[in-house]
Amino acid sequence: MWPIIKRTIKDRKIVFLIYIIAASAFFLMHVSVFPSFKDQQIDIAQLMQSMPQGFIEAFGLEDYDMSKFENYIAGEEFSLIWPLMLLIMSISFAGGAIASEIEKGTIEVLLSQPISRSKLYISRYISGVIMIFGFIIITMGLLIAMAAAFGIDLKLNHYPALSLVAFLFAWAIYSIAMFLSAVFSDRGKVYFISAALLFVMYALNILARLKESLHDLRYFSFFHYYVPNDLLIRNQIDKYSVIVFISVAVVFSIAGFIAFNRRDIST
Repeated sequence: MWPIIKRTIKDRKIVFLIYIIAASAFFLMHVSVFPSFKDQQIDIAQLMQSMPQGFIEAFGLEDYDMSKFENYIAGEEFSLIWPLMLLIMSISFAGGAIASEIEKGTIEVLLSQPISRSKLYISRYISGVIMIFGFIIITMGLLIAMAAAFGIDLKLNHYPALSLVAFLFAWAIYSIAMFLSAVFSDRGKVYFISAALLFVMYALNILARLKESLHDLRYFSFFHYYVPNDLLIRNQIDKYSVIVFISVAVVFSIAGFIAFNRRDIST
């Protein structure tokens, strides 16, 4: 099993590095301009006051404060850009794990080796989880190093909370995508359905914040349970976020395992 995991990680290392470099480039851009934005805090605060309260709440801008690094980076990076990269990478790895092999017709070659379907699925699954974890740890480390290089003070004890919940968020989405990868023979369907699901959940979260009558829709969105402001600024982890993400990840992991072992890979 471990040789397959190591081989899978090795095959994906270039793509993995591209995501790391892209995330690092965005981090460097925002970290480097933070000192200048910090000096313009008064002007930005006045601009925020002119915005409708509903808009500010819908996009989580209540804590948007350029004078504090965690407030700034939570809004600029961790509310959309960084998690989007993480989720796209997770879906990409899941689509390439099973569906891509079936689509290309190489799955038969893999299964002709002395390895069971169960071990193949578990190996591919674990390799993706390892790379998700690696992406989070590496990019967080780079962000902290960049901030230190620019002389920016950090609340270091707040970053583990964000890292943990981000990992659980990505793990849940990855598990759903792995299930889809085990069900479909076309990785394009895996990408499309996963992306559509994320878009719908993001839209539901925005609508729930904008319209009081739709408030309960937020519970159907993963973005309701991933709140970078609470995690990075207040260092608070919502226990329901942990429960929801772990539950979804476990259920779809098992469902994908069963689906792959039962399906006819020739279709």
